[in-house]
Amino acid sequence: DEGAGKDPDYIGHRRRLRERFLKVGPDGLADYELLELMLLGVQPSRAVKPLAKALLERFSSFVEVISADPQVMTEVAGVGESAVIALKSA
Repeated sequence: DEGAGKDPDYIGHRRRLRERFLKVGPDGLADYELLELMLLGVQPSRAVKPLAKALLERFSSFVEVISADPQVMTEVAGVGESAVIALKSA
């Protein structure tokens, strides 16, 4: 089996994302990846990519997400006070 013994792609995702940010900067990342970076500390043991993508689905772009009204942000499933603070304090 070709994939036998290999870790799933999500193993090390956070580390690789941080490394890529340091290498290429914010312009080299997709909007959802920038949001993921901002949300890493909020949900340290859960995947944040689905939350980042849900925010983009609701608000359309990185700028729209971080400019959104905090109350409206909490209407997105998974966005609580900590996530709002992380996104608005950037």
